[in-house]
Amino acid sequence: MGNLETDSKFLKKAIIVNIVGTILKVCGPLLTFVMARIFGAAEFGIFISAQTLLLTIAHSSTLGLDKGLYWYLPQNGLHNRLRYDGIMESFWISASIAILCTAVIFVGSFTPYISKELPWYALSLLFYIGCYVFGTASEGNRHPQNAVFVNSFLTVSLAPATSIVLHFMGVPHALPLGLLVGQMVGACVLFVLIRKQFPEMPLHPRFKVSRVLLKYSLPLGIDEFVSSFLIRSSLWMVMLFLGPEKAGAYGIMVTISNALQTIRVGFTPILTPVVAGMDKGRLKTDLKPVYSYCVFMVTFIQLMIGFFIVLFPDLILGIAGKDFIVQPETLGILLLVHLVAGFGGMSYVVLNGMGKSLYTLILDIAMLVVALITGYFLIPAFGLVGAALSMLCYNIVAIICNNVYLFKMGLQPYSLRLWSQVVWILILIAFYIALNTQVFTLSMIEKAVVYVAIVAALGAYGFLVKKRMDKDRNAVSAGGLK
Repeated sequence: MGNLETDSKFLKKAIIVNIVGTILKVCGPLLTFVMARIFGAAEFGIFISAQTLLLTIAHSSTLGLDKGLYWYLPQNGLHNRLRYDGIMESFWISASIAILCTAVIFVGSFTPYISKELPWYALSLLFYIGCYVFGTASEGNRHPQNAVFVNSFLTVSLAPATSIVLHFMGVPHALPLGLLVGQMVGACVLFVLIRKQFPEMPLHPRFKVSRVLLKYSLPLGIDEFVSSFLIRSSLWMVMLFLGPEKAGAYGIMVTISNALQTIRVGFTPILTPVVAGMDKGRLKTDLKPVYSYCVFMVTFIQLMIGFFIVLFPDLILGIAGKDFIVQPETLGILLLVHLVAGFGGMSYVVLNGMGKSLYTLILDIAMLVVALITGYFLIPAFGLVGAALSMLCYNIVAIICNNVYLFKMGLQPYSLRLWSQVVWILILIAFYIALNTQVFTLSMIEKAVVYVAIVAALGAYGFLVKKRMDKDRNAVSAGGLK
């Protein structure tokens, strides 16, 4: 049976893996910036839009079965099921849908409604499925390092690197072919790794997918489709209202700010199985220390990255080229979006871990409506800033709804020690405003010195807060043993 001490040990180990993955993932965006500079804003804007469409289709094709494995695999032993039950069943169902979608895109390309270039991108769909299912299976089996290495480093680095090489070799369709190579290699590597974990697992399972897994996963699958549109709605509306060049610039800033989102998303496969293993009694006693520790670590790492982006935005954007430095204040708003989501958005993970997938589906549908309405009015009026404000609006509304729901269930997962994180977030935002309004200016050397000082201060602060949180958790554990 799970207990707070066991959960804490797993969280600490998984957090280290997540941090390493975050460091490795820097390679992908850097190569993407270089790729954007080589291919130009217009062509890169089309690539970003096609890739986001592909991601939406791929996530939807899994029917949520990949995400369901976070929750299902750890319970196989408890319910006397085969250790690998659910993995290949999930893959073959998802792969069948992906192949069907690919065929539809190929046939549709002969009509005026689908671009002739899109079928080249669609070739990657099947391998996206492999990365999703086999990656989440590794995480559900408490081997997060496999998915981190492949999905956070290998695929995101190999794809742009291949596109750049193919471009200089004069190979046509270099962008979609690079994407294909990256996803194909990633899926194959993950399959080999999952076979090492389950050598007895047959490639063609005899049984149908478990009704329990399907019932839990289907709402997640529909929600994946909705949330994919939700997350990418601002980019598509920028493409619609402002054109591909502005979409390319916005895509670069979203990519940069996603360094903060990556931290939060990386905690989903960590926190979900921990919460799923808690009964009602443990939710009352153990959820607060576990959740607060995760929120603290998410925002702490985000602050480290956020201060770097705030101090050196021109340096980062300049990698992609001057064409992509458009309304740079947009980047500050996007950073705020992910900082707010990092602090309050983890409540979404808790609700899914508690089996509230239908609620999260309904909420995301409502938030998509909010995103479309706010984007429709804000993007034409304020350009890229309007797109970022639209993201901020629906994120704040969703966070309020999720936390109100938790409070109504009698759960208050936030430790009072997290208020200091709010202060640091406000300091970061104030720092960003001061620099961009030129309240003071800093040279490159001065920025470097300031950043080192901030990191040192954050490090000392983090050490003290973590020590106090460990003390609080030990007190809860001791109380639970009595």
